[in-house]
Amino acid sequence: MSEATMRPQFLKAMESLDARIGSGIEPRVREMVRLRCSYINGCAYCIRLHSEQLAALGASTHLISALARPVKLMRDDLVSPAEAAALRFAEVLTDYPRGLEIETRDEAGKYFDADSLGSLVEIIAVVNAWNRVTRGSE
Repeated sequence: MSEATMRPQFLKAMESLDARIGSGIEPRVREMVRLRCSYINGCAYCIRLHSEQLAALGASTHLISALARPVKLMRDDLVSPAEAAALRFAEVLTDYPRGLEIETRDEAGKYFDADSLGSLVEIIAVVNAWNRVTRGSE
């Protein structure tokens, strides 16, 4: 079986996009969302990458390992209500074909203004793209 080789200009474009998005979201929440999406997508490389980045931000090993499970199954003391809402929003946007549950977006909207909610969508979309690029290149 042959491996897919990604063109360097595509990877540079992805890196450039990734560097420009999500500025309205705290780095810890951004990495939590990226890690949760990577777990859903089964991207081993991205799971390792975002676990390390989250650890570098001071996250506990309990939180990092808990992100492998749906947020509804996490211990309440591991994430704030805002973080839980962001993670649930990420789960819903990542787990198609179910698609967007309006109440999930509305719940996230209680903690994030319209710009920050847009930043979350950006982060989720780009990490999902990275997961697919990485898995497709394995």
